[in-house]
Amino acid sequence: MRSMVQKLQEQLNVLSLTYIDLRRDVNILKECCRAIRISNSSYIPAIVDSFEQDEIESWARTLPRARVTRWGGMISTPDSTIQATVKNALISTKCPPHVISELIENSHERRWPPGLSTLEIRQMNRRIYDNYFCRKIPNRQAVVVMSCDNPHITSDLLLDPGLVMIFAHGIE
Repeated sequence: MRSMVQKLQEQLNVLSLTYIDLRRDVNILKECCRAIRISNSSYIPAIVDSFEQDEIESWARTLPRARVTRWGGMISTPDSTIQATVKNALISTKCPPHVISELIENSHERRWPPGLSTLEIRQMNRRIYDNYFCRKIPNRQAVVVMSCDNPHITSDLLLDPGLVMIFAHGIE
């Protein structure tokens, strides 16, 4: 039995190392495709968009679902300190690096879609917000509303790839 367990442990170690190598190789290939896309190749953008979208969806599924209990507690103009703490929280969740900056920029009302653009419009649309599928940003009073989670929401209430909503209180 010991011999068998030892043999299986060795196989597991080899497989673990192979997995790590493969992940590294995939990440290198992704970076190469991004670099090629920047150089304006016509075929690569579709490939890059596809695996970036898969990467975003996979990451989003790792975050727990959240429920906003107090939409009135939304901070529509977070300062740079608040944005930095949320950015660090996103980094800690292994958010894809190419999405972090965009999500943080989308945390301020100047970047929000028309259905969230002003306090008056937000108050008129407040009942619609309960239809958002929100994901909790760990250890923060903040959620991400990802477009991949919300195909049922109209484009005037959502951004691609998503937006961060930061609250003073009211997140479960």
